[in-house]
Amino acid sequence: MLRPRFLVVASSTIVVSFVVCFSVLELNNSVDRGFVFNIYPGDNIPIVSKRLYDRGDLPVLPFTFQFLGALTRQAGDIKAGQYQVKEGMKTLDLLRLFRSDSVVKYRMTFPEGWNLRDWRRALGRAPFLEQTIVDLDDVQLKEMLGISDSLEGWFFPDTYHYVNGDSDLDLLKRAHRRMKSVIASEWAVRDPSIDLDNPFEAIILASIIEKETGLDEDRAKIASVFHNRLRLGMKLQSDPTVIFGVGEDFDGDLKRSHLTKDTAYNTYTRRGLPPGAICSPGRASIRAALIGSAHPYIYFVGMGDGRSFFSKTLAEHNRAVDQFQRLRH
Repeated sequence: MLRPRFLVVASSTIVVSFVVCFSVLELNNSVDRGFVFNIYPGDNIPIVSKRLYDRGDLPVLPFTFQFLGALTRQAGDIKAGQYQVKEGMKTLDLLRLFRSDSVVKYRMTFPEGWNLRDWRRALGRAPFLEQTIVDLDDVQLKEMLGISDSLEGWFFPDTYHYVNGDSDLDLLKRAHRRMKSVIASEWAVRDPSIDLDNPFEAIILASIIEKETGLDEDRAKIASVFHNRLRLGMKLQSDPTVIFGVGEDFDGDLKRSHLTKDTAYNTYTRRGLPPGAICSPGRASIRAALIGSAHPYIYFVGMGDGRSFFSKTLAEHNRAVDQFQRLRH
């Protein structure tokens, strides 16, 4: 006669064998559509399997998913993040995915020449980016970033990646660290003859160069014009600084009244550099600002096709202005 203990052991073995066989058979079950899935801090396999099952995206029963995770040692250390689940993924694929670092990454590109208003607008539209600076003014933001100078110009234009849960402040901190690194490396190899006292002044001048031209072949010449003017005590007379001083009221039409109205950024009415940058300059403009005066030019005027015409004398400049303004009209 069979003992009860033997019967219990035998029954348990049969049940376990059945569960194992059933689970193994479901290993090839696959997801029938692609989707993005969030795992939150503190989530575990039972929580994840139930949420997937409730939304109809788990190819097996929650118990089977949990059992397979334990059986294959894939159940522990799942990582919080946002994951791209692809159509056709099998059960073990999901378990491996949730333990990997393959979280969904988003990208944001900040072009050279954007000002802080542009950065704020772009950050505010970014998907899955936590919004923390919307209600902060520039003074508060400066304190959070540890910036003593004007905020403008202290963020390096580039493409940055982020994941769900990152914040707008996180991206600004990374862009600020990058700008500090870039300006430090370029400042270290600057032309010692330039009339710039510190890296922040280099950023200011670079931002003006950035807004004056998008052509690499013109950057050094424009930088020379400004260095020559600073050395001679002449006003920079840069239209982009005036436009920045007008602010959001500027409608795209630069008038003589704008050039004559004094603001802190009007380089037609004030000598020297403005008190802060007018945009975020790229490395090429920073480098141009730090090479010193490589050309003898004092003036330049836009030719209407993106290029600039450079002159050494006022008479030559006036002739160029007459020529190219006639071409525009």
